[in-house]
Parts: sequence; structure tokens; C-alpha cells
Amino acid sequence: MMTELGTHRMTLVFPPMTMPTSPPLGVAMLKGFIERELPQWQLTVLDLNVWLFRFLLGGIARGEIHLTPDMHARMGADTSALMHAAKTFSGGDDSAFYEQPQLYDLYGRVFIHFTDVFVEILTAECAHWERTGEMSVMLQALVEQVLRSEPEVMGVSMIFSQQLPIGAMLGRFMREQHHVKVFFGGSCFTEGVEHFMRWYPKAADVIVTGDGELPLKALLEQQGNPRGVPGAFYWQGEQVVREAAVFQKNIDAFGAPDFTQVDFSNYYSPRPVAALLLSRGCYWRKCTFCVHYFSAGDSYRLHGLEQVVAMLKNMVAQGVRHFSFVDEMIAPGHFVRLAQAIRAADLDIAYYALSKPNKTFTPEILKEMAASGCKYILWGLESANQRILDLMGKGTQVDEVQQVLRDAHAAGIHNHVYVICGFPTETEQEFGDTLAFLERNQDYISAIHRSVFSLEQGSPISKDLPKFSIDEVWLRQDTPLGGRMGYRCRSGMTMEEAAQQFQAALPFFRRFNPYAQYLANFRDHALLVYDQRKQSLSFQSRGIPRLSPSAHTSFVKA
Repeated sequence: MMTELGTHRMTLVFPPMTMPTSPPLGVAMLKGFIERELPQWQLTVLDLNVWLFRFLLGGIARGEIHLTPDMHARMGADTSALMHAAKTFSGGDDSAFYEQPQLYDLYGRVFIHFTDVFVEILTAECAHWERTGEMSVMLQALVEQVLRSEPEVMGVSMIFSQQLPIGAMLGRFMREQHHVKVFFGGSCFTEGVEHFMRWYPKAADVIVTGDGELPLKALLEQQGNPRGVPGAFYWQGEQVVREAAVFQKNIDAFGAPDFTQVDFSNYYSPRPVAALLLSRGCYWRKCTFCVHYFSAGDSYRLHGLEQVVAMLKNMVAQGVRHFSFVDEMIAPGHFVRLAQAIRAADLDIAYYALSKPNKTFTPEILKEMAASGCKYILWGLESANQRILDLMGKGTQVDEVQQVLRDAHAAGIHNHVYVICGFPTETEQEFGDTLAFLERNQDYISAIHRSVFSLEQGSPISKDLPKFSIDEVWLRQDTPLGGRMGYRCRSGMTMEEAAQQFQAALPFFRRFNPYAQYLANFRDHALLVYDQRKQSLSFQSRGIPRLSPSAHTSFVKA
């Protein structure tokens, strides 16, 4: 229960389970803002995600937690390999991490499978608790961590769907057993909030969408009363009330994230990596398949370069020089100004970011970016068929994309590209055009991040189905955020055919990683490897055979 006078305590929780290579940004941003604006509040950040990894791996190492034969089989390795993976990723064996790609691949695969196995276990344990109230040893350990912070209020920040069950469990437990006000937020709540509230009706007092800083401040000032709080969803009787979101233009007023409670040595990266958000929203906002930018509204708001440089200097002073800039996209014009500001400040840093490959990324801009410490870019390629690109609303031209990739490589920047298979009406041959493009540019691409198209509720496609020749839509699987949708198009590949093409192409995609196949699964690790290995990684450096001239055709016909 919140009191009127004295110091108040709030605990910000980041739930399990997702890859714990660097600390979560959202809770650090909220802590910094609230403690500056409301000094009577003391905020504790609990990264329960990395804590659970340490708890499980430490227990396995000490023989206190035993993996079943089924777990071993699903991970594809023994306990020894898992322990070596944890040690190497924590900085205990730089040779294995930076110089032995075969070992890195083994450790990467084991770590991913370990995470997948325990996501399933944790999800099942949460469902069991929801039904029976019986708490497993793992859930009890997580609850005890929250209780030790003695919160009057708990905030839960979530990004990924696999965090939802444990977030809901913790929220309901703290509300019912300890009468704590519970607020949810995070970028996973772009769509489907009301559905989530009906799935987990007792999990939270309020769910906040959009920017979290001002709504959280208002909730604390109003003793938890959500009325009028921007972007708030809450129960009023049996109805869900939604308050309109407000997006502050001057995001410099939010200040810098506060990582002072973070012990970077707890994370599974050999060197500290910190995420920073240099803007809110997306400068493009026209991709027809995307819902990611919805959490920031129809806006694109930049931090001033002076504040960005100050944030970077502060982090460097804390011993961090590797960064992930997690903006939706950084526009070319702003990117060159950012790079120039970093160089003018004489900052010795390394970073990666996301953007869209268009012709305004000139060789001069890319060289400036590389000189400022840019090691790789995650480019939204998606397709290399012009009809599909136009239908996606990407605003890019295939020949221009190819030139950007080659110019970036020449500047010393590694190229990671996103690819989508099975966009509505895409034919097998059009997907083959993308594979052929990747093959032609194999010397300039360091990783393929790939997925099969998924119809997102609330996306521009879902709001104009006839434009994309979609005749029928149905619910394939219900989920807390509204379910996974099935659809049928009048032309192009079916969902089943797209899945088959995607599976057939996976070995082709994995060949593009010049250091280790699993490096693309660990973005922070890729940054460290590219920075450590100053020379440009290439297929020739590892002796990987070049792809055959007709490699893509075998996938199209598979």
C-alpha cells in the first residue's frame, strides 16, 4: 500500500526468459526518469531474466539441479558443454569465443536450446499455478527475489511474448498475496492489450501502452488511479477502459537511462554491451506488414545529439564501449550527423543499428559511420523482388539496395539483412529472386535474419485485405495477445508452400555467416566479434565454398 509521506519503494521487473547478453533498457530508462522527477520514490531494478539463468546454470554446476535425459536430448549436448558455453559467454575463455568458430557454434546451439527448453518448462509451470495455485521451486525462487525488494508498487516491463506468462504470474501473486499495485508496460503491448487482460484478468491493475515515462509518473502521483493516464488500459467493472496515448515531442526531457544498479559481469557477453534508444518511433512508417512502430504512435522523435553524446560518454566512463542502438530505424541524414558527433567527441566505441537500405546511404556517409565505430547494420531488405518490395511499402529499389550493401562492405561495415518468405501473393519464383540476389551478393553479406511471413493483427495489411488478395482470415492459435492468424490468398504460395520453401532455404541462409553459423542468433556477440577481429571476415578467410551459380533454383523446386 502506498503511503502519503516518506520514501516510497517501487520494483521494476524484467521477467524471464530471453537471451541475457545485455541488460534490459526499458527499466533503466524508467528508473532514471522517475527518480529525477519524483525524488521521493526509490526504484529497484530486478532483471529476473539474467537472474534465472544464473540460478539455473549455477544450480546445474553445483549438482543441485539435474537435467532429465529428455532435456539433454532436446539441447543436443551434455551438461559439460552447457557449462563451457556459460563460461565462455561470460568472458572466461576468449580463445573459444573469438578464435574458435566451431566451439562458438557448439556453445551457441547449446545455449539457444537450453533457453528454449526452459521457456517451455516455465510456461507450463505458470499455467499450472494459474489453475491450481501450486508453485514450483523455480517460480518460488523468482517470487522470493521480488519480495526481498519490499515493493509498494511493482512495474513489469516486457518485450517478448515468452515473458508474458511469468509476468502475469508475478503480477497476480503480488496483487493477491501482498496487495501491491502492479503496472505492466513494454513494447510487446502494441496490439492485443484487451485480449491479454481477458486472458489474464487478475495480472495487473493497469497496462500502459506507448511511452512509459509520463504514464508511470502520473500513476505514482495519483496513488495508482489510472483515470486520465495517457495510454492506460484498466478494468472498470467488467469493461476495459482505454485512455488515449500522448507522445511527448521533446524526448530529451526523459533524460538518460540509469544503469547504476546493473552488474554487467552477470550477462553472457565477454565484454559489456549496452542498449540505447536514440529516437522514438520510425521515420518511414509505411511498411505494410509492420506493427513495431505503433507503440510510439505516428511519430518520429529524435534525441538531441548533445544528449546522445553525453549518454555515450557516461557509459564509457562506466567501462562500457559497445552499444546496440535499438531505434526502429536510423535515417541516413541523421546517421551521418550522429557519426560526426561521435567522432567530434573523440569517443572510442563500437556499435550496431538498424536501418533501411536506400540510395541516400552514400559511400561518404557509410565511411563516416564506419569511422565512428559502426561495425554492422541490420538492413530491412525483406525481398529482392521489386513487385513484392512495392507491395510491402518498403520504398526501396533492388539495384540501389545492392549498391548500398557493396558500399557498406567497402567502408568496413558488415551487412546483416532481414528476409521474409511468403509475403501475400509472393510466388516461388519471386522468392527465388531474393535467393538469387543473396547469392550474387554473398561476398558482401555477413548474416541473414529470416522469417516466414506472419499476418499481424492491426497491421496495414490486416486493415486492407483485398489490396493484398487475401480472401479469408482465421484464428490458427489463440494467444494472450490475440492469436496467430491464418490466411488464404487468391494467388502466390500458400502458407504451407511458403513454410516448405523457407525450411529448404535454411542451410543456404546459414552459409552466409563468415565466422560462425550461430553468431547471427546473438547480435551483441556479433558486435564483439566484428570489433575484436579487425580484419574483414569473409568466406575465403574460413575456406567456406562459394555458393553454386544455380543454388537458389533447387530451393524453389524443393
